[in-house]
Amino acid sequence: MNSPEMVSTSPKTQCRRVDNGSEDRISCLPDSILCQILSVPPTKDAVATSILSPRWKHAWTSVRNLCFDDELSVMGDEVSGITVAAFEKFVHSVLARTHPSSVEKFSLRCSYLRSLGMFDYWVSSAISRNVREIEIDLRDHERIPLPASIYRSITLEVLRLRSYFALTIPPDGVCFPRLKTFHLMLQQPTNHLPHNLFSRCPCLQHLSLTVYFTAANPASNLIISSATLKTFVLEVMYCSHSSAPNQHTVTIVAPNLEFLDITDDLAVSYAVHQLPSLHKAVYYVMFSEWPPIDRRPPVQLLAGMTKTKCLTLSAGVLHALNRRGDNIFPQFSALTYLHVTVGQFGCTMLPTILGCSPNLHTFVLHLSDWYVLNDEQTRWTDTATVPSCLSDHVNIIEINGLGKENSHMRLAEYLLNHSRVLLTMTVRCKPSVDGKTLENLHHRLMGLHRGCASAFIHLTRWVTWP
Repeated sequence: MNSPEMVSTSPKTQCRRVDNGSEDRISCLPDSILCQILSVPPTKDAVATSILSPRWKHAWTSVRNLCFDDELSVMGDEVSGITVAAFEKFVHSVLARTHPSSVEKFSLRCSYLRSLGMFDYWVSSAISRNVREIEIDLRDHERIPLPASIYRSITLEVLRLRSYFALTIPPDGVCFPRLKTFHLMLQQPTNHLPHNLFSRCPCLQHLSLTVYFTAANPASNLIISSATLKTFVLEVMYCSHSSAPNQHTVTIVAPNLEFLDITDDLAVSYAVHQLPSLHKAVYYVMFSEWPPIDRRPPVQLLAGMTKTKCLTLSAGVLHALNRRGDNIFPQFSALTYLHVTVGQFGCTMLPTILGCSPNLHTFVLHLSDWYVLNDEQTRWTDTATVPSCLSDHVNIIEINGLGKENSHMRLAEYLLNHSRVLLTMTVRCKPSVDGKTLENLHHRLMGLHRGCASAFIHLTRWVTWP
């Protein structure tokens, strides 16, 4: 017969009653479920549950996620040798006392690394337990070598390096044999390392790369070559615009790439080999107003994206293209979805872009709230040749950020008037638009001529503003 304090079906799943008489159902759960629960919070909190009861004392030693963060051990901005030593001792203790045969994730966020040997031991310990995912953030620590054990892991599938590491190709050429997802930060990249690294990853599918250049960097060629790569996210940061940057080049050779997302400030040139499998591309340009910046990169990059079906362009891209003065834009014959943001400049590129997208079905126009779109930028609506996509294919139009400016209404009128097969136009006004203005805009929109008489117009206020 069970005692009044316990309700049990087996010694390993004993339930106890707390002081108020209610049943402690969590303690009744099997060890496997408790292990999953304790794998969610930081390891420090998981270990703290050992004081709850004898049932919980050793439950944390089977967790499959080991997540360490030294900021959780530091009070405010006060850092001392005691707190650093305590964190190191804690990591050592957890690694020594946990005993899962396989670790799902090992995460280390550390600002005060005192020993490279200790760091190598921590990582190697995770590798020896068949870890599947590793995330390392040494914050502002100087660049150090990546532990050699990581390169050869046959279980590692996800690697996120959120600080700088000195990367080397092992002598035997074996590099991340099972790695599928790779997040990496590079500073002053060399001409040969990235090419050798990525091309030697036989299973690489998702690559996220942040690259920092400075004025002191010699010209470099960053080569992204992979026959297995499916998604590639690139952020290029140039740390000084006091003078024109050195000529850096990004070369992309990825025949199976399906998604491409690039953010840069026009500090690099592009050599993009044909991407026949590309389905979606996003291109965001920052600092397009800097006069020393070369205006050719947008055309170079866009020329390599022409097979994509979905394309998103920032206001900075249109601004840069507009400043070229030649309205050059590649032909996007496969494009069916286009999302464009228009700022103070670049609106005059819209007829060119639409004219180069003959099979477009969905057009999303975002009117940036950062700049006022003046009337001069929309005068082309009176004289421009109507793109064939509007007459023949576009059936869904979205306009986000509509205001009471005449330039905004002229764009809406142009699109509504020339879209012959339009099914739906959704217009979302700025959140700042009051009720009376919203009513006036609705009245004006409903009074516009429609190229397709049956087109449905839906006007609303934009609730979330990016």
